[in-house]
Amino acid sequence: MTTLNEDEVLEQLEAQSDLASFMSVAHDILLSGIRQFLPSLFVDNDEEIVEYAVKPLLARSGPLDDIDVALRLIYALGKMDKWLYADITCFSQFCDFVQHSKVAIQFHDDLTYDFIANLNSITQNATLFNAIKSMKYSDFSIYSEARYGGLVKTALSLAVTSLLKELVW
Repeated sequence: MTTLNEDEVLEQLEAQSDLASFMSVAHDILLSGIRQFLPSLFVDNDEEIVEYAVKPLLARSGPLDDIDVALRLIYALGKMDKWLYADITCFSQFCDFVQHSKVAIQFHDDLTYDFIANLNSITQNATLFNAIKSMKYSDFSIYSEARYGGLVKTALSLAVTSLLKELVW
């Protein structure tokens, strides 16, 4: 498993032109971060335990390959703060919603704003969240949808990196 650094994560996210692909990449990056974090949960890391118990649990077809199951385990063991658990769960659910939506959801849509307004990693950064809020409710003759969408994309990218910092960096 390759470990991504912050620059690589930002590059991958920035390369996405629409919300659906962005959320899919963000989901994969967060799942990768969780996979990196999971081995630290297991005691001793004795070679035999790792080989016969831990590796099968963490395998691609193992039970902990599901982001929701892995998150619940980490949170239940008290190894993750509630806000971090909530944010990653929100990302996972919104990604699923965007992927299965019959209508393409954009960065500038109200649904995306509602998603952002529920992310602690964004709302705790008052400067960033206030900029998004003021742009959202401003007259678009001043700000274009593209500019607002770009700000939302940047905010979501920063949210992903801050979540990864809590998990693995």
